[in-house]
Amino acid sequence: MKRTTLPLLLLALVSPWPVLPSASAAEGGAIPSPALYVGVAGGYNLVLGDWDLYRLPDQGVSPGSSPIVALRVGVQATEWLGVELGVGVLPYTGDGDVSGVAAVYRGDLLLWPFDSEWAPYLGLGGGVYQNVSGDYGDDADWDVHWELGLRGLLSDWLALRLEARHSLTDSFGDGLASLVEITAGVDLFVWAARRGPIPDTDGDGLNDEEDVCRTVAGSVTARGCPDADQDGVKDGVDKCPYKPGPSVNAGCPDSDLDGLPDDLDQCPEQVGPPTTGGCPEAPVDSDGDGVPDNEDVCPDEPGTRDTVGCPDSDGDTVLDRDDECPQEAGVASEQGCLPQAIKDRFSGPIDGLEFHRGRAEIKASSFQLLTDAAASLVQYPTLHVQIQGHTDSRGNDADNLVLSQARAEAVRDFLVAQGVDEERLVAIGFGETTPIADNDTRAGRKQNRRVEFKILVK
Repeated sequence: MKRTTLPLLLLALVSPWPVLPSASAAEGGAIPSPALYVGVAGGYNLVLGDWDLYRLPDQGVSPGSSPIVALRVGVQATEWLGVELGVGVLPYTGDGDVSGVAAVYRGDLLLWPFDSEWAPYLGLGGGVYQNVSGDYGDDADWDVHWELGLRGLLSDWLALRLEARHSLTDSFGDGLASLVEITAGVDLFVWAARRGPIPDTDGDGLNDEEDVCRTVAGSVTARGCPDADQDGVKDGVDKCPYKPGPSVNAGCPDSDLDGLPDDLDQCPEQVGPPTTGGCPEAPVDSDGDGVPDNEDVCPDEPGTRDTVGCPDSDGDTVLDRDDECPQEAGVASEQGCLPQAIKDRFSGPIDGLEFHRGRAEIKASSFQLLTDAAASLVQYPTLHVQIQGHTDSRGNDADNLVLSQARAEAVRDFLVAQGVDEERLVAIGFGETTPIADNDTRAGRKQNRRVEFKILVK
């Protein structure tokens, strides 16, 4: 067991120099350097194990955990490296009624991996603990320690500091005693080197320390290098120097943000994977009806988008699978069929319809008949009707054809005027070509002069 006496190290920690603001904090980095600082800290020293700081006759006595007050002086050599000397005082109590005062003298090497206003640091160092209470001897023990800390700059000249230190020192027996010290304090920068302004050789507004292209004027977003499109990718690297784009695309634009630059994207305004050249993947459509299978109620039968991909042969909006009359337009209330009364009204000659002799002018007596027909057509909007005009065989064939066409159109125009969609009506004149009775008799000719309705399958 060693018994050494070390002279008390006196440190002039209160500087008479004026406090100078740190120019480097503003011009070079957050941590002032080079700089000189003094500091004060307080906290608690936790003793783990039997610390052999002194020995009474025939009895080992170990100090217990205690408060600590410390002073320090340090040199911040660079933004990442500092050297520090310190002295601390520990008023302790020990086994039984033992009490006293210990001092610690230490030196540390501090490393700052980050140059920021609030910067963590790592420290390594050594020193000596000395019992300065004469009643129990003046034993001195070596100390090896490491620490983790955080220093935050409150201003150019004042910093808050938090620190946790682990020390190994002498103990009873063959082992080592561990000391854990937790402190908080402040550092006062009493001097910091003032640096002149950092030059800006190319005059682009970015100083040479931050400028990657110091001799060529450039953009701040491209770290001082030329950047014609101002996208932050310098021209020498930018594959699209005159079109702004992200660096991930080598400076080329990606309008649809699908990860494929516009110059390689076959569909630059539509999102799609590279496997399809940037175009949307074609959805599966088993029946080829233009309705994707994931939207198609009948994926194996072609239909339309209006019918959710299912067939509707007669176009009455009742799907064929639900339609009892799939080839004849009807209504949903009749399972896709038409009421028999409607079928009868729009199948065959229009009984009671009369025209003025030799003309296509409908007699007023027939207006109500056609008005009722129009009302039925409006009620059943899926119904499409062909209007056929016919004549007897008297007169010129060509004149008869013209007259039959004109009469069919007159009926159509009347129905349209009553609100029927013109696209649902087809007017055709057949002249004398399709008689239904004998043209050699007066009664037969009267039957042949007619207008017929015929329901159309859409």
